[in-house]
Amino acid sequence: MSNTRISFEQASRSLLDAAVDPSRWTATMDLLGEYAGATGAVLLPVKGQSPGTPHSQSLTEALEAYFRDGWHERDERQRGLPMIPLRGIFVDQDFASPEELASSDYYRGLLARYDCNWSAVVGFLDPVDEWCLVFERGDRHGFFDRAAQDDLVRFAKPLSQAAAIARSLSYASAVGALDAYQAIGCASFLIDHAGLVVRHNQKAQDLIGHGLELHRRELRSMYPPDNAELEALIASHRPGQVAQIPQRDLALVHRRGKRPLILRAIKLEGIAASVFARGAILLLVSDPDARGAPTAPETLTRVFGLTETEAMLALHLEQELPLSDVAARMSISVETARTHLKRVLMKTQTHRQQELLMLLRRLAP
Repeated sequence: MSNTRISFEQASRSLLDAAVDPSRWTATMDLLGEYAGATGAVLLPVKGQSPGTPHSQSLTEALEAYFRDGWHERDERQRGLPMIPLRGIFVDQDFASPEELASSDYYRGLLARYDCNWSAVVGFLDPVDEWCLVFERGDRHGFFDRAAQDDLVRFAKPLSQAAAIARSLSYASAVGALDAYQAIGCASFLIDHAGLVVRHNQKAQDLIGHGLELHRRELRSMYPPDNAELEALIASHRPGQVAQIPQRDLALVHRRGKRPLILRAIKLEGIAASVFARGAILLLVSDPDARGAPTAPETLTRVFGLTETEAMLALHLEQELPLSDVAARMSISVETARTHLKRVLMKTQTHRQQELLMLLRRLAP
């Protein structure tokens, strides 16, 4: 079918290359558009269409208008979706008469303006969602005839393969991030494009029922007034927002009798943020009341030359105990404890107890 030197095998292989390297999606869409003799090509999820999905460079301006002006919420091509299970592909002529296509504001007012008023929509599945690959032509190219449709529908299989590969790689990358945060004692949640929890680490699980609730994959505060702030934090980091939402730095979740939890969001990038990724955001939770693992006494004796007694005193102070309580635990007088503390401050080159505590916290990996 192609009038270019690009073969179907080359175009299909480019889909698999993009699944492994997300930075190649734009070049792949350009290649597919050229293969089809089209203005361009774009990938769109059947549900929850949003900007930011892979597309040819030639379609950038058209897609900006498509989402900015709300056409994605009234896309007339949705009438053709029921035809995908029958043939795997549909074109505009399958559901609209020539009169409708000629008089439609969508086709003539929007699509024709960007040379996109003739479409061929190939449906395919990834392991979770249904997607479409949309080839766009204008009047200068003409509509997709039956021969062109029979050729383009062949992309359904490599597209499904690419989606499965991309999703597996992105999920493995995101889970690796959760495990890494677990290793340094940070609670973290993997959040998908819909704002729901995909997975969380054990540190995060420890907070469920202790400030946070997880119901049907929705993360909530046990103190309801905080939920609006939590929702706004997640929404401001979700990719592909149509409406501009102000970026939020953090959200607080208050707890009875304890300091509030501090939640921050990180938008995933690279392979973890593949177009077919299950996760879109890492939500990191800091617990001001949580105490990390104590510093090993051997570390203090080796790094600072503390005696065993001095190291023991420093470690008790690390647990935020008053000096009088430390003295009682060590069965020494408060005055003797002060003497040991002075030696600890001198050997660690710190001047106050608070400065010593900050130094000890920095020793953690």
